[in-house]
Amino acid sequence: CKLTLLARPQDKYSLSDRQCYVRSNFVEVFEATEDDVRSRHSKGAQKLSLGQVGLRCIFCIHLNPKDRVERAVCYPSSMGRIYQTVADMQRFHFECCPEIPENVKSIYRSLKTTRPRGVGSPQAYWADSARELNLI
Repeated sequence: CKLTLLARPQDKYSLSDRQCYVRSNFVEVFEATEDDVRSRHSKGAQKLSLGQVGLRCIFCIHLNPKDRVERAVCYPSSMGRIYQTVADMQRFHFECCPEIPENVKSIYRSLKTTRPRGVGSPQAYWADSARELNLI
């Protein structure tokens, strides 16, 4: 099955090297299925709707949900929250996910976190690129 990644060809002009790498190699975009909605069981978790856009780690998706590290699958509440959702995945998931190969983590850690100057807000860029992917 084909992955839908967040990566866009123009990412390098607006995002840091690390953000580009994450969008190209770590996060899949998907729509919530009936199984996803049914299995949403976390206390305090936001309500999940069929077809809602989700983001998930491509490395551990094959694991049983209870065997995944925190923030393996997230459902941003709006397009404007995609940036923060991925930032949270970077902070709470990617460093401790045992399914991510060590060489991939090493590249991730080595990449610059500063972004090119003179471009708009990264949050706006993430939302705009989500619109390009028709993540409405």
